[in-house]
Amino acid sequence: MNTDKMQFYQLLRDFLTDYLVTRRNFSDKTVRSYKQSLKLLRKYFSDEKGVRFDSMDFSCFSRSNIYGYLMWLKDTRNCSYQTLNLRLAAIKSFLKFCSEEYIELTPIYLEICSIHTFRATKKERIEYLTQAQIKNLFLAPDPTTRLGRRDRFFMIFAYETGARLQELLSLTCDSIIYGDHSVQLRITGKGSKTRYVPLLKATTKHLEAYLKEFHEYSNKRDFLFYTIHDSMHTQMKPGTVDHFLKKYARLAYNSDPSFPINLHAHMLRHSIAMVMYKKGIPISYIKDFLGHKSLETTSVYSYADGETIKNALESVQDIPNLKQQKKWIGKEEYLLEFCGLN
Repeated sequence: MNTDKMQFYQLLRDFLTDYLVTRRNFSDKTVRSYKQSLKLLRKYFSDEKGVRFDSMDFSCFSRSNIYGYLMWLKDTRNCSYQTLNLRLAAIKSFLKFCSEEYIELTPIYLEICSIHTFRATKKERIEYLTQAQIKNLFLAPDPTTRLGRRDRFFMIFAYETGARLQELLSLTCDSIIYGDHSVQLRITGKGSKTRYVPLLKATTKHLEAYLKEFHEYSNKRDFLFYTIHDSMHTQMKPGTVDHFLKKYARLAYNSDPSFPINLHAHMLRHSIAMVMYKKGIPISYIKDFLGHKSLETTSVYSYADGETIKNALESVQDIPNLKQQKKWIGKEEYLLEFCGLN
């Protein structure tokens, strides 16, 4: 591999593994977003241009190529304008970093800067699952396996509580509050604001089964959702959730081609909110259920107590009865690992 081509891979590696993490101190979520943007760019060149990753260099970053990539995201992957702007911003950030490291790369960065952000002409549609798709999704995991049961419960819990992904992953066993005749979930959201979400009977049964299997000997401060490293329970990572959601989305898609293969945790939150809205639940109640700070996204300011939320949830509850080492095989795989894009 010649020096010029290796320069591209070295800069990409430095950008993803050092610049974003150490010098810019970006959050894990932001770094994942940048990586995803560049992973999709690699896929575009591979699938649409016939250019393998081990053949890429800075000549690929022409204005026409990057604009073609954005149109591919829009037309083939049905990405929103907001997503297109995020992907474009990631590429511009990478090229800006490269131009600061090597001034001869500045013309490439300036050429891509001429691509303006996209402006939607109308309010974009919220992505959510229909009730039929929710049932299909809940039936996708294999209930005969431990991970299948864990994943199924996570999706049910995410949907029924309407919690954000980070809120779910931050829950501990003592976030579950038992009353005489009710169970509530204490959720700490943005700005350290706490809200209490009542759990329905069907959800509570799933919770009890999950706790019995996964937390029989846990202490109260143990994370509700965890992975095991060196025989220790550690907080589940967002990437783990993204991985199994995408896996079950593909399974659901096989039986329902309308199922969105870009499933993410926030879509479950949108789905329960949309069902509540369609059932005629006041938008102000939905605001409190979701833990929004204001009604800019949900309407007039109001407050709904736990009983009101519980009644609202009762009208939309619809959980189905559920009984049921890395290997490098070539130069491209090595370079993906080297750059942090594997």
